[in-house]
Amino acid sequence: MRAGATGGSLRELLRDGTRAEHERLDTGLDLTAPGMTVEGYRRVLERFHGFWAGWEPRVAAELGDEALLAPRRRLHLLRDDLRALGTEPEGLPACPPPPIHGRAEAMGSLYVMEGSTLGGRVILKRLDGLGLPPGSCRYFAGYGDGTGAMWMSFLQRLEAEADAPAVLRGARATFATLGGWMLGTA
Repeated sequence: MRAGATGGSLRELLRDGTRAEHERLDTGLDLTAPGMTVEGYRRVLERFHGFWAGWEPRVAAELGDEALLAPRRRLHLLRDDLRALGTEPEGLPACPPPPIHGRAEAMGSLYVMEGSTLGGRVILKRLDGLGLPPGSCRYFAGYGDGTGAMWMSFLQRLEAEADAPAVLRGARATFATLGGWMLGTA
């Protein structure tokens, strides 16, 4: 089933099909709320690191497209941010990766994490007043000024996926795993 066959894009299908999971995660994390502290920020980065530590190699294995994935790898950014905050990332708890199988599900999973770069730019603005050490916000900076272009290039690749139900499964599995891990319900 192609998303286009129903009159909508695959992006629209994913946005509509994961709306509840996305809202649950955004509301639960509330990273733009006043009251964030340096310690709270560090804990958030530790949790994201734990997710990415399992997710990045899993999606790479299922996707089988290093040219697409290589510029989108962000685990190293989390490691750098944590070190800038005085935390050594080695030995931090890791999240079991989401149950994604095959390229289409991996693309759905990547949709979730690529979409997070857009939200990261909003979060980054809220972190300005925390007095964070230099080099501790690279993860939320996404691709800097290139974030929009990276998102658009990803969407072009995403729309070429033929198995829309599998893409949606991968996105939902990723939101479920990420939400459970970040919100402490897993």
